[in-house]
Amino acid sequence: MNPLEALAEFVLGRLKQSMLSQWLKLLFELTFSATVSFLFACGTVILASNSVIAGVGSGMVMSALCMTVLFRRSPLTKGMMVVLPAAEAAKEMSAQFQAIERK
Repeated sequence: MNPLEALAEFVLGRLKQSMLSQWLKLLFELTFSATVSFLFACGTVILASNSVIAGVGSGMVMSALCMTVLFRRSPLTKGMMVVLPAAEAAKEMSAQFQAIERK
């Protein structure tokens, strides 16, 4: 085997692993953010209004907003086209999100 081929295969293999790990990281970020925001919004509304249905609905909306913010900010999704309701964009603009990045 040509040493340059072996080197090229090694580098390409590392790049593929790196891309896979980046996508897995994005998936974890989406899942974690969606779950925490759902639980927070749902619990807050249920405690305030004693309505489980309103709590679950609010949690779903907040979860969708958080996932959309992460999707839009990720360099992995740059250039991808997604279709979202106009109401989602308006809701996202009015909501105040805090992005926390641990180093």
